[in-house]
Amino acid sequence: MRNFLIVGRTGVGKSSFINSVVGKSIAETSKYEACTKLIRHYDHISHLGDICLIDTPGLAEDDIECDKKYLDLIINSVDLNTIDTLIYVSRLDETRFRPEEKRTISLLTEKLGAFIWNKAWLVFTFAASVPNEKRDIVSKNRKVQIEEFVKAITSEYNLDPAFQGFKLKIRVDNNSKNWSSKSTPITSLAELSEK
Repeated sequence: MRNFLIVGRTGVGKSSFINSVVGKSIAETSKYEACTKLIRHYDHISHLGDICLIDTPGLAEDDIECDKKYLDLIINSVDLNTIDTLIYVSRLDETRFRPEEKRTISLLTEKLGAFIWNKAWLVFTFAASVPNEKRDIVSKNRKVQIEEFVKAITSEYNLDPAFQGFKLKIRVDNNSKNWSSKSTPITSLAELSEK
């Protein structure tokens, strides 16, 4: 079974992403408040084999102590050595690389270990909210911002090998169907990562 640990700030669509992957609503979602307060494991049988999607509470909801509590919950509930892929989820429709996101990346690195970024994918949600003609440039700019920050943070930990960038970058939209003629089925993600 391949294990995917899904992390990010609150409200970025981690649980909706899980529902998109499995093709049905199994993870609770809400437009108005944070739903995930516990670590939840969702096993799924796909055409690529068995996978486990691990949903985690969103960070940057309250104060830094609450974030540390949630990260301790992850550490105590998940064997990080068994994680095949860290999926870092961020909203594509945000116009700036916000301090809350920087704090989230810093805390993830501090608490989970810098090594986790060397097996990380970047998933941009709410991609259909960005006009089609701007989507590629916005994706590129946001990816560069996040990668450069992760590189800077992990360099303080003497990570070997050094973080070179996300293994895979994917744009999804959890609210729209058929929003792109160039879209890739989400269940093909594991297959793409092996190429």
